Amino acid sequence: MLAHLEFYAEAAIAIVLVFGVCVTLHEFGHFYVAKRCGVAVPVFAIGFGPKVVSVVRGGTEYSLRLIPLGGFVQLAGEAPQESWFPIGQSVAYEQDAAGEIVALGEPKDLPNGRVGVVREVDLTDRMIMKLETEDGIQRFHVRNGARVMLSRRSSIPVVPKEQQMIGKPLWQRAAIILAGPIMNLILAGVLFSAVNTYTGVPTTTVGHVEPGTPAAHAGLVPGDTILAVDGRSIHSWAGLVRAVSEDGVRGGHPQPLVLEVKTANGARSIAVTPHLVSGAPMIGIDAQISHSPLHTIPAGFSALVRDIGMTIQGYVGLFVHHQFQSLSGPVGIAHVITEQVRFGIWNVIAVTGALSLGLGLFNLLPIPALDGGRLLFMAIELIRGRRVDPEKEGFVHFVGFAIVMLFAVVITYRDVTHWF
Repeated sequence: MLAHLEFYAEAAIAIVLVFGVCVTLHEFGHFYVAKRCGVAVPVFAIGFGPKVVSVVRGGTEYSLRLIPLGGFVQLAGEAPQESWFPIGQSVAYEQDAAGEIVALGEPKDLPNGRVGVVREVDLTDRMIMKLETEDGIQRFHVRNGARVMLSRRSSIPVVPKEQQMIGKPLWQRAAIILAGPIMNLILAGVLFSAVNTYTGVPTTTVGHVEPGTPAAHAGLVPGDTILAVDGRSIHSWAGLVRAVSEDGVRGGHPQPLVLEVKTANGARSIAVTPHLVSGAPMIGIDAQISHSPLHTIPAGFSALVRDIGMTIQGYVGLFVHHQFQSLSGPVGIAHVITEQVRFGIWNVIAVTGALSLGLGLFNLLPIPALDGGRLLFMAIELIRGRRVDPEKEGFVHFVGFAIVMLFAVVITYRDVTHWF
């Protein structure tokens, strides 16, 4: 019983860490590039729900939240600031000695403020509000940095246009949105490389020669490095296997191969004719395994490129052939992580890399509410020469978010019924 409890505790920790790392690094990508572009970032949170601890630095509130699954970042002006205060809504406000508004919020969140009804608001260009108060309709200037109360204890600042997403050129906005998925892809490559460094990767250097095989008869010995096959440059063990498979047989008969080999005594050419084993040409060597970062890092990022291609093919099959049964939601992914915990930390790291890759590519799909959907609107803006109305774009993203959430609920229900 204690062993089972220990395993499920480890699995729970692994699930939290895997989701947390993948989502938090995604949000950090948005955060870092936004800061570099001069966009205000009022909130950077790890986790969701109520704040456990928070600190404000450089205009950003960094917080650790109660539910430790992922995180989020809030970018100023991603949606127009005036959308916080619809026309006709009652709003509480506080003023400084000069009469400028320094705090805004719902009356319950700003109990000491005066209350008015919003009649006009522009928090992008003019930074003004017209409120209907007991003294009639009055026009107020909203001070840069004025607090907008999200609750009695939490607020975000109003910032000028030059610090808002909406005030930045198209290329900077696109870079900010792209940064999240790109961070996921970089994380995947780093984790694949780390796993390779632990397990080792096969190289083009001969590690073992099977006695009595074509390689042994040709004089290959451990330590020889194969540089080319029939004039085709070789850079990886997979490339060597592919070259032998493609050039070593023709019409069902083995074909002689010329190997360019680097030996202890210099480079030389070696002729070798493979044997056919179950119809496949074999020369009888095994690769030398390397744990050097000089080999494992390129192999990790090569695997990343390969898996990106495979994932894109999977998405094509998903939408063209309606292969939705292959999708997994959070419950299915959690089940996979739990299974990998049984095999050790490096399996968990490998599945973290795969999840990060999937998260990055999924967010690039041109679906409203996802990063790819926002990039799609930017592409439309580039073609049209002017931005789509922010309110219309916001509505499309809202509908897209609702559809994505509904789809997630369906996938989660299917995962629960399948696994449990």
